[in-house]
Amino acid sequence: MSGSGSQAFWIDATRVGTQEHYGEHLRTWRHAFAAAAGEPAAAGVTLDPLHFALGAWEVANRPVADPPYVCRHPRVLDATCHRPEEAQGMLAVVELAAPAPVRVPDGWAQWQRQAEGPYAAPPYERPTALTTLELRVPLPVDRLPTPTRARASGLPNLDDAQAALEALVAELNAVVVPFLRELEASR
Repeated sequence: MSGSGSQAFWIDATRVGTQEHYGEHLRTWRHAFAAAAGEPAAAGVTLDPLHFALGAWEVANRPVADPPYVCRHPRVLDATCHRPEEAQGMLAVVELAAPAPVRVPDGWAQWQRQAEGPYAAPPYERPTALTTLELRVPLPVDRLPTPTRARASGLPNLDDAQAALEALVAELNAVVVPFLRELEASR
């Protein structure tokens, strides 16, 4: 499935072997799932839903995964999920390519989209006016699945990581898709 405005994010299930490739990344980046002091754990892997989901998200996106396992609508320039130091829970920060709120003078370039690819800035040789819309959204941690026991010592369970990604993608789509619809309608 592609992001045509109906989705901001989706898990890449179109290419053969993508889930296995994601599983390889999980093994390589196992340190992202290592239980912190005081966290529930099994075989050295965190059972904390937030910690586990943040690790699953990090491993599924660039620069760790290239190509990424979680795909994005062309207007999504960046998307991070993290635990802010000053608050409990999870914060998602999503940056969208947006049209300029004012008329851009002649000779100035704006966001460009090549075929069905992402929005990109034009070459540096041209004067350019780029506008972004940054969404900062607290996400509900209680909707994240609780990881199960690791199948191997120190290795995160692929099924648990998949479930965590599906939960994050659903939460992010619920927030971001209405903005994408408005941006696409204003095009």
